[in-house]
Amino acid sequence: MNTYSFPIGNFSALVISDGGMPVTKEFFFAETPDHLVQGFPANFQAPLNFIHITTDNKNILIDTGFGSRCKDAGQLLHNLAKHGINKYDIDEVILTHGHLDHIGGAVIEGEPSFPNATYYLRIEEWDMWAANKESEEYQILSRLENSITFIHKDVEILPGIKLFLTPGHTDGHLSVMVQSESQRLLIVSDLLNDPSTLNHLSSHIGLEVSPEKGSQTRKAIIDFAKQQGIMLFVCHYPFPGLGFIEDHNNNHKWIPYFKE
Repeated sequence: MNTYSFPIGNFSALVISDGGMPVTKEFFFAETPDHLVQGFPANFQAPLNFIHITTDNKNILIDTGFGSRCKDAGQLLHNLAKHGINKYDIDEVILTHGHLDHIGGAVIEGEPSFPNATYYLRIEEWDMWAANKESEEYQILSRLENSITFIHKDVEILPGIKLFLTPGHTDGHLSVMVQSESQRLLIVSDLLNDPSTLNHLSSHIGLEVSPEKGSQTRKAIIDFAKQQGIMLFVCHYPFPGLGFIEDHNNNHKWIPYFKE
């Protein structure tokens, strides 16, 4: 299965697989005790899950996948098309951060992949990549500059769609709160790597810019989601990356959400 549909109040949500990202265990589980991830091979495919939200009159895509930059990924556009959604239909693209598995599909042949969309990016994220203009990440983001609305503070960009800063993985990493009626979904992108490390906050994906700050952010997000009973969406968790965090014997436990 490479797509999964579910409602959030009056909104419609669609999880889309972009394929898989080849990683090493050492990279994907940096600063992680061996006993927590002993079931993982030395090399494996990390899931790449992204999400599309339909509100009353807007099509919103959160991150764009790898595009053609990874032979095992780049399936997002194809899987969107299965649901009758093409690149011209997307009105808003929220870029949670600038790593290639999240922005690689944002540009095709030097032009924005979603020509009618406004792109959203936190200003700290832009500044971080602009400090290294030779990076592939900046080369992609610079092609989008005229289409980007830079976010300077936590903000509700549309009714029920709020962006807020969750730094650590990168300087300007965004999370997204989606709310319609009484239902909420918290999209946390790359703050978490796998359910097996939910109780070890220092575990992180190897590209994390500030693991200490990331650990603090993870604690705040996990505590908030657990206390509020909010469903989370996590990019690299097993498909469809949806679930809840509950207490279990004084530990956090991931409760996957998946209904046929």
